[in-house]
Amino acid sequence: MLTDTTAIVLKTIAFKESSLIVTLLSEKHGKTAVMARGARRNKNKFGGMLQPGALLDVSYYYKPTREVQNLNHINQKKPTWRIHQIIEKMAVGLATLELCEQLCHEHEPMPDVFKFLAGFLTWLHETENHTGNIFPYVQYQLAQLTGIGTAWKLPEPAAGNDIRHEESKGYINIESGCISDKPDDGLSFSLTKCQLQYLRCIKSGRKSKLLTDSYPAQDMKNLIHHFDAYFQYHMEGMKARKSDAIFEQIL
Repeated sequence: MLTDTTAIVLKTIAFKESSLIVTLLSEKHGKTAVMARGARRNKNKFGGMLQPGALLDVSYYYKPTREVQNLNHINQKKPTWRIHQIIEKMAVGLATLELCEQLCHEHEPMPDVFKFLAGFLTWLHETENHTGNIFPYVQYQLAQLTGIGTAWKLPEPAAGNDIRHEESKGYINIESGCISDKPDDGLSFSLTKCQLQYLRCIKSGRKSKLLTDSYPAQDMKNLIHHFDAYFQYHMEGMKARKSDAIFEQIL
């Protein structure tokens, strides 16, 4: 059956001399592998658009029992090419795509994840802001959208207090999934003041402050590590991201 849908390119793998196997996050079918025949030739009908992070309108021949579908036609839905021109954007973009590829299931539509990813990639293409601090926000949101989100059990800041001046302790408790002011009996990570401020900004909907406030690089690296440990505990088969090496150049 020929299917028309919007899709996001998660990754590509060279196949034989001239083709690509492309993993898409399809709006209709979830994570779907397609064969793009001849896509690596200098002249091909896909026009070089099959890049990780591309947001496309696609058509492919879909058969549920087939592991790899046959890609028929593509058109650009929205531009995202600037993500690959700036190393900071590329690091965040590729890490986000790798995480989504591991979290999404074959042939299972995930509309909330798709909507978030499409919006995030469009924003990442367009923004002029510093984006090096944004990946823990992506991790937090994807955990919520895939049903393994953290529960917030920290006291709220006193009325009128700026969250930047809050001194309360915080812990991310891996097994229970709670962010609280006390560690659980299981694996827990203590949060620094800056990490706690970062998470409070997410919870209070102040995403813009993540782009304008300064956060120590080591705090951000460690917060990414904490969320990675969280995903590895709650999702079977999670692997280290290949794109993490790029983060070493921007954090």
